[in-house]
Amino acid sequence: MPANGSVEGASVVYSRMTETGFRYNPASAGTLTPADPLRVAFDDVPVPNATMGANTALSVSRVTVGVRRLANAPAVTVDLFWATASTGPIAPDTELDIPYNSICTVALPANGATSVTSLVTCGDGVNPIAGMSNVPLNDTLITGFKTFLIGMRFSNGDANNGWRITSGASANANVFWQHDPNMTGQPNPEGAFLFSTANPPNPPASFMIEVEGTPVPEPTSLALLGLGALGLIARRRK
Repeated sequence: MPANGSVEGASVVYSRMTETGFRYNPASAGTLTPADPLRVAFDDVPVPNATMGANTALSVSRVTVGVRRLANAPAVTVDLFWATASTGPIAPDTELDIPYNSICTVALPANGATSVTSLVTCGDGVNPIAGMSNVPLNDTLITGFKTFLIGMRFSNGDANNGWRITSGASANANVFWQHDPNMTGQPNPEGAFLFSTANPPNPPASFMIEVEGTPVPEPTSLALLGLGALGLIARRRK
């Protein structure tokens, strides 16, 4: 990594940007559940092993998500998060690891008379986002991929604002997760759900996410590399 901290060779490592006609706001009230702005929805970000090479972590320089806003949707603040994932949880735990980590907060003004998809972006695509210079990835959750999770929270449950749903499942077979700290919408703080498959003809799907970054060794690997270099210097001095 360059001395100024920028992400050398940063590129798009994950992209799900083909829109459908659907959206989801985890804060919205359901048939039997009240609105709750503390609920956070998460989706997996699987990066192909071919992209990662021998690296096991990711330095993330930009995260973009799509918020679908119907005509005259009210102002809303969205919080983005990232989380690590664990394989083989014991119920009621899910693959989502808690606590998760803040990425950024963005305030969206009230929408006008035309429905739009607003792209919410955190990071400049060059420098690592604070706290995301070395995101550890799970290498057993999805065969052939290394994975972490991106989450979004809405400040109000107005269903005219929602995380845009994109066509086709991601590598993790159509799953998303939700953290519900008050358990207002589910029986446990963590839950895992499928996109639409119980409601044909809605197809498998994913949330609208694009991630830019660079594969890097995780900190322990970097430390070992440093020790190796010191050993080499010591041998050369003898």
